[in-house]
Amino acid sequence: MLVGSRVSHFCDAGGRTTTLSRRSANLRSQSGFTLPELLIVVAIGMILATMTIPLFSTAVNQYRLRSSAVDLDGLLQRARTRAVRDNRTYTIQTALLVQGGFTYTQVYLDLNGNQALDPGEPSIQLQRNVTLVTGGGIPAIPNAPLEFTPQATTAQVNFSARGTPCVFVGGFCSSWDSAGAAPNQVGFVFYLRAPLGVAGTSWSAVSIGPSG
Repeated sequence: MLVGSRVSHFCDAGGRTTTLSRRSANLRSQSGFTLPELLIVVAIGMILATMTIPLFSTAVNQYRLRSSAVDLDGLLQRARTRAVRDNRTYTIQTALLVQGGFTYTQVYLDLNGNQALDPGEPSIQLQRNVTLVTGGGIPAIPNAPLEFTPQATTAQVNFSARGTPCVFVGGFCSSWDSAGAAPNQVGFVFYLRAPLGVAGTSWSAVSIGPSG
């Protein structure tokens, strides 16, 4: 008698000896999954995927939004520095690029003023699903934290030779806007938006104060 593996011997009608291993038979009968068990595992996997995929997508879009805001801020700082270095007024322009079935927004420093992105001009490309909003529906930002009244989101963003944001008034890029009832120092705010699925929309703002 063997411990753990019981083996039986018996003779058939022809006198041949046949050996049966109960352990092997038991292992064969216990291996694998039954169909109901497999269906349960698949159902649990689908439920977990339904719960985690939206969360993963939201995290990815939030990361893309933050990265795009950092890239945009870096470009604006480069534009300001370049305007001071060249002692010129430069304009920030945008362009749309369709790539792989997705539409991306490019933001660039228009060095030659031709309103087109040329090789060598400083530029960034907002990441997928990140939109630069220039119309309505933007969240309100109190003027107190900004310490200035921002221009309209549709206003052209320029940097003067002193590195300050400015708007063209009578052919001159002025750091003071006299379009309102009283002159205001010029400042801009870029609004970036990314979808969060059922969670709604996430926003990021990049401001350019009167001091640059």
